[in-house]
Amino acid sequence: MIVKPNYSDAPKYCHYYFDLVTENNLLDALQNSYKETLTLIASIPTEKENYSYAERKWTTKDVLRHIIDCERVYAYRAFRFSRFDDTELPGFDENQYIIHSQKIQSDLQSLKDEYSNIRESTLNLFKPMTENMLDFKGTANTAGFTARGLGYMTVGHNIHHCNFIKTHYL
Repeated sequence: MIVKPNYSDAPKYCHYYFDLVTENNLLDALQNSYKETLTLIASIPTEKENYSYAERKWTTKDVLRHIIDCERVYAYRAFRFSRFDDTELPGFDENQYIIHSQKIQSDLQSLKDEYSNIRESTLNLFKPMTENMLDFKGTANTAGFTARGLGYMTVGHNIHHCNFIKTHYL
């Protein structure tokens, strides 16, 4: 069982995301948010795929792409830290990622498939981790993180953006 992280496992801005996760087992949380996200994607009407609630805001598909991109980044960081790699990892500009990913012509089904593949990979990354692997603290974007914290950050970030899609896009 991979229990919730301490607030010291990630910078302060992550605590909001930790608090969105109700499960006290990361693998359950990853599985539950996966199912909820697939249900959400299935509920998005075709006319809302490219909808943006305001000028210069991301579309529904952009938000889904952002969830996928961030999960990749968080999983990579968790992988490195779980292997006791103390190399400082750089940050990333989520807006630049979206600008350049908008060139990818993805429909909802392909985003759903990609999300499913990434989530399966994330689950397989965390399943065998030991407590020491989960709790090694590395640095990314000048802040300290553990793999445990990044796992819960992945789930909380996913929940946050799914909630945002429900309230602003549908």
